[in-house]
Amino acid sequence: MRWVKLHPTNISQKVQIIVEHFHSNVAYLLEGKAKAMIVTDSRKAAVKYKKAIDAYIAKRAAEDASYDYRTLVAFSGSVSMSENDEWSQDWGPTPTKDDEFTEATMNPGAGADLAAAFKGGTYKIMLVANKFQTGFDQPLLSAMYVDKKLSGVAAVQTLSRLNRTHRTAGGEQKAKTFVIDFANEPEDIRIAFEPYFTDATLETETDPYVVVHLANKLAQAGIYTEKHVRQVAELWVSRKGNNALSAAISPAQHDFRRRYAAAIEAHDKVTLNTLDLFRKDVSTYVRLYDFMSQIVNYGDPYMEMLSIFLRLLEKVIAESSWSADVDLSDVVLVGVKHTKKNAVDISLTGDGELKGISAAGTGTNREPKYVALQVVIDKMNDLFGAQSFAESQIREFVQGLLQRLLADRRLVQQTQVNSKKQFMESQDFQFAVTEAIADNQEAHNIMADYFFTDGPAINGIIVSLADAFYEHAIDMDGEALGASNGS
Repeated sequence: MRWVKLHPTNISQKVQIIVEHFHSNVAYLLEGKAKAMIVTDSRKAAVKYKKAIDAYIAKRAAEDASYDYRTLVAFSGSVSMSENDEWSQDWGPTPTKDDEFTEATMNPGAGADLAAAFKGGTYKIMLVANKFQTGFDQPLLSAMYVDKKLSGVAAVQTLSRLNRTHRTAGGEQKAKTFVIDFANEPEDIRIAFEPYFTDATLETETDPYVVVHLANKLAQAGIYTEKHVRQVAELWVSRKGNNALSAAISPAQHDFRRRYAAAIEAHDKVTLNTLDLFRKDVSTYVRLYDFMSQIVNYGDPYMEMLSIFLRLLEKVIAESSWSADVDLSDVVLVGVKHTKKNAVDISLTGDGELKGISAAGTGTNREPKYVALQVVIDKMNDLFGAQSFAESQIREFVQGLLQRLLADRRLVQQTQVNSKKQFMESQDFQFAVTEAIADNQEAHNIMADYFFTDGPAINGIIVSLADAFYEHAIDMDGEALGASNGS
């Protein structure tokens, strides 16, 4: 999916939507001085969007001089393309793995201060990857094109870049703003904004010792030692360079990866969940300490050292920083369809109460049977994405299939005498799935047809379905036993 999102066909279609919308609805506002921001979800996406939008604008400007818009792109560090990265010839020469893209090379003539350059009249559109997404004040910003998942405070801070008022020298007031969103659901954005609407009050105080508790929780995982933390922090403060830092952080990085790979191999969901929570807690500590240390003097240099260490560890254990290699050399993107939905008025209703930070560390207990069922639905969503089925249709199909299987008492009894692993490896369940679908294929012919193919995706769905069946069957027997004891 990352390959598809970054494919030239996909990006070029979105760029056409963006430029044509900007030209027709935004560019003339504020006496022709209105600006726009494109929010991307990665530095590589920002590079490709910049190349695509400049190529499209140049093509349109050759036909119509009014399309003469200049763009800036903002991101930190440098970006290189890999062999799997598709590239359009319209964007210029195909880069090699040794080519690096930086702000300086992609914004020739703009200078080092991109915020200052964007304030002037030269540049109309800025593309960002995290940088300038928040904490950036540009009153002329009148449109935002979002191709990144946003939630919570990040959604509020990002979209609120459009809230700055402005009156031009000619007296025109900023009265209209646009958000064109490729990635988020309106309801998620409404929920993010709701607490801040009209009046926000602080309901509880923030506990300054949350940071200490979180540091203790992270230490108990045993992925790093105090010696590792102090060593990395000393190298960071003394500016010993990336090679020394990489070597110092590698024991913790490799231990995390080793545990994660072993858990995947063993299908150990408990350990995987624990490691995912550790990864999230690392991010929480870094951001929470940055915030709290501005207010509270903890009097412990080790907490500052831990902040440095975890900031570096966060990057090398991030989900996006490593994965199994996928050979995409023979994959061809047949097509991408972007569908315009109705404009949505996200109405807010009332006052919000903001809770102070009283605890940190992510994770909520959910019933295993519902977690397992959602895994099946998610896999089905991935498989049928091109068919544009609503999730409600897929959920109805999966739940109907599961209920039909649960009616087979013979299968339910197998869960009582086999471990989950033994049950999931049984051929009996796969045969039962095929029979249940064949008996009721009219429920949804297109979905059902996939189950008679031999694809690895279907095999994965059947394994996940066996997991969900096992959890539901065990739960059914537990409820029956409780009812029997009660009677």
